[in-house]
Amino acid sequence: MEPLNTDVLIIGGGGAACRAAIEAAGAGVQVTMILKGKLGESGATAYKVAEMAGFNVADGLVDPGDCPEEHYKDIIHAGAGMADPTLARIVAEEAPLALKTLKEWGVPFEMDKDHYLEFLSCFSTRPRTHVIKGHGEPIMKALIERIKKYGNIRIFEDCIVTNLFVQDDECAGAGFLEKSGDYHTIASGAVIIATGGAGRLFANNLNPPDICGDGYTLGYEAGAELINMEFMQAGLGIVYPVVNILNAWIWSAHPDIKNRYREHFLKNYLPKGISEEDVMDAHAHHFPFSSADASKYLEVAIQGEIAEGKGTDEGGIYLDLTGITDEYLNSLPEEDDFKKMWPITRDYLLTKGVDVSKKPVQIACFGHAINGGLKINAEGKTTVPGLYAAGEVAGGPHGADRLGGNMMVTCQVFGARAGRFAAREAQNKGKVCLSESLIKQEKDSIFNNIRKDVDVKTLKVRLQNEAQSKLLVRRNKKGLEEFLNTIYNLREEVKKASSSVPKGEVWELLSLARSGELMAKAALGRYESRGSHFRTDFPDKNDKEYGYPQIIFKTDNGPEIKKWRY
Repeated sequence: MEPLNTDVLIIGGGGAACRAAIEAAGAGVQVTMILKGKLGESGATAYKVAEMAGFNVADGLVDPGDCPEEHYKDIIHAGAGMADPTLARIVAEEAPLALKTLKEWGVPFEMDKDHYLEFLSCFSTRPRTHVIKGHGEPIMKALIERIKKYGNIRIFEDCIVTNLFVQDDECAGAGFLEKSGDYHTIASGAVIIATGGAGRLFANNLNPPDICGDGYTLGYEAGAELINMEFMQAGLGIVYPVVNILNAWIWSAHPDIKNRYREHFLKNYLPKGISEEDVMDAHAHHFPFSSADASKYLEVAIQGEIAEGKGTDEGGIYLDLTGITDEYLNSLPEEDDFKKMWPITRDYLLTKGVDVSKKPVQIACFGHAINGGLKINAEGKTTVPGLYAAGEVAGGPHGADRLGGNMMVTCQVFGARAGRFAAREAQNKGKVCLSESLIKQEKDSIFNNIRKDVDVKTLKVRLQNEAQSKLLVRRNKKGLEEFLNTIYNLREEVKKASSSVPKGEVWELLSLARSGELMAKAALGRYESRGSHFRTDFPDKNDKEYGYPQIIFKTDNGPEIKKWRY
């Protein structure tokens, strides 16, 4: 393949990437997308991990008092000082247009009589979460149909981007590997990273196989700053007999939970004055784990039981939902969210062969989504000129906790912004050419460091298990340092491999390790608990010393942290 050239290069193939491609192509520039898988299958948006997707829009249809300003206030409150006010306001104000656009493109939002079906989602004060059955699949179908209408979008599938080229202090393109191991380069006037998060870092996760922290690694190595990397969403999900998100409203029914010995255990983890019902009622308001309220004891207890060997053979805890009968549902008020949403959940699980009305399922803590990422501004620009980011890989729109239903809408809002502003920069810049010496330098690095003879599977399982026990929910200095030591040892094993033929799976493993390192370093630097970040050795929030975000960036000595104030 001859050296390639494009105006706007988009790395990724999910909802944010596709929205960026449509916007950039609509501006008239040449767009190239590089995907790890197939279009429509790559990225978290297409991954059907739940029966529905939430899409936050403050249209005031259910609650007349709701409006973008109220949406903005909820983002800031949940963020606990960590969300960028400028970016949060953009999300809230541009969400209605994002919904209108998707509706026009054919996305079937669920209706409740004469208006959209909306419910009160995680960390929100008003019901504004619109429902899309099938999770993000309908969004992807609509976006792909739009992409097909443009003749100026070129797509490379089944490729792994291994490096960004920084030339004259600007991002000027990327290098990538085909499945065969062949290495290619592409010069670009602007680059957009939209690769999703790093959920596959954890043994239990709610992400497709391609979500391995690629964007964090690429941006970090290119010199971009990252923000809020210690704040990641963990949550409870079904681990057996299927893998599925466990929606928050389940807990309002006060279901029975037991360990492998059929023992009730939650009460053993609770301080005086807090009951099991208190914990479940608090958790009914949000899916993700949060140290902000009493709900935290649910995940802490479940992680504790599993860590002590009291989990099932499948690595879970028993959850009994058989008490949620039609009689129970009929006893609830008509406006109750549980009454509206439970039939969708129950029927969806039935399609997967799971009848929760007849026997318990098993649940565990899962890694879900990272609230931080590459630090961006209102245009989606990172701190490296010419480099943009959108979707989960971008940091700033969310904080210590993130509203349920805000990720999907943020992907659309900032996917569109990144595509629009990247196209404008590429038009102003004109054609970019990469120097041969720079290409040789990066290629030599790839061939020297990504070895073929590496037992990727064994090393990945070791990394994921360590992340599951040391980085998910319950963190402390000892565990985080042990996890970082695992990463350093992993890198040494990779270096000892004999062959210098590049292998994409090895780069992916190293990318997961880098993402884990950035998260653990950020968690070590925050001597407090806040939102989704919980330190067992510092269980309280400390606004005086840590009421600000942390920036993590590359130095000759590895990742370092500095303070940041909006």
